[in-house]
Amino acid sequence: MLAPLLALSMTLPDAVAYAVDHSSSVATQRAAVTSAEHALALERGVAWPTVSGTLQSFLAKRANYQGQFAVIGAAQQNVVSQNTAQVGINNWNLTSGGYSFLALAASRAQTEQARNTLANIEDQIATTVTNGFYAIAERRAIVAVDQVTLDAQNTLVDVARAREKAGVAAGVDVLQAQTSAAKSQSQLVGDKASVEDASESLAQQIGAPLNVRFDVPADVPQPDLPKGSVDALVAIADGNRPDVSAAHEAVMAAGFTRRSWNVELFPAVSISAGIGNQYSPTNSVAIQNQIDTECALGVYKPPCPTVPRGSPGFWSLQAVSTVSLPLVDYNARHSERVNDDAQLDSAKTAYSQTRLQAELDVRQSYRSAQTALSQLAWAKLEAGYGTESARIAALQYKAGVKTIYDVLQAQQAATQALDDYVNARVTYVDAVVKLRVSLGTFDARSAVADLQ
Repeated sequence: MLAPLLALSMTLPDAVAYAVDHSSSVATQRAAVTSAEHALALERGVAWPTVSGTLQSFLAKRANYQGQFAVIGAAQQNVVSQNTAQVGINNWNLTSGGYSFLALAASRAQTEQARNTLANIEDQIATTVTNGFYAIAERRAIVAVDQVTLDAQNTLVDVARAREKAGVAAGVDVLQAQTSAAKSQSQLVGDKASVEDASESLAQQIGAPLNVRFDVPADVPQPDLPKGSVDALVAIADGNRPDVSAAHEAVMAAGFTRRSWNVELFPAVSISAGIGNQYSPTNSVAIQNQIDTECALGVYKPPCPTVPRGSPGFWSLQAVSTVSLPLVDYNARHSERVNDDAQLDSAKTAYSQTRLQAELDVRQSYRSAQTALSQLAWAKLEAGYGTESARIAALQYKAGVKTIYDVLQAQQAATQALDDYVNARVTYVDAVVKLRVSLGTFDARSAVADLQ
């Protein structure tokens, strides 16, 4: 996977996918999820009956062996064979009060918690990589603003020199214009270096070589806000966020555990069942030989009977029930109930707090996105007004109406306004990604799939 990504520059979805695939935290948590899912599968095997198929072929040969029944004159066959095919349930243990189902609920809660942690880690990667990716776009846009500012400053220097030659401006105007141009040149050099710094920082962050390139769009995309009211979005998050699901499973597990305090009062039942077919060729041959001998002696009229091959099959069912009552437990059962009540109350409180936190995340993320969108509109107007003001100020200085100081002030304000506009665009797209992640309906990859 590394070679194709390095051959071309990475888009934002590529960068997020690469970061997720190469994150040690994600790998560790995926292993934890796999372990929890394995434990859950084992608990299912304990709580529910496992069905197995058995094929068995038994063959034994003996020579000069009378066996353990020789004392009563019963001779054993020298050759014995038997074939068995069976499908059945082997020792399904319904432990006291359904304790295995309580353990299954606890294991399910642990699995949900592990999945929630993994989702949170991947979501954090998505938001962090998005910030780093558009930081490159932001700095590139600022470089473009610096270049426009520098061009305006150089033009202003030429105008100041022309006015000085014409005797309508002092030489200090040229010096001020040159000073401002030199400052803009220095700012341009520094911002160009910051673009490379941001690119290398993002590469290091996602675990890629530092020389990898990123396909950052010239214009930062402006995705639409999710449709629906904030209350509808809160409802979506409540039904889809993994942390809410994990907290709910924890409440269910605590509730099951609460019911396990009196499991000792219920019987333990072990059930075994099977259905199959069993046939012994050796026994059939022995019976047939006996019949043939009797036929030869005239016991049967011809034709002699033939022993049928195979058997009609068999089935078996066994249930063993055991009851063991605690007579003296030194307050163990009572203290267990008190502890289970406390754990259930704690799980319910955590579930309530998790739902409140989810609602808070959605409301604040939605408000932040709305605020960023509004600020983006104002920043766009500010940038337009500032640019036009600087242009008019330069024309007025050329006509002798404004001073060089007025022009420099207008250009500085226009540059700041353009920088604010760039920052507002990046802030908005970051807010949208954070809002998507807070809903729980987007994973790390899908949250940024359309932002390219």
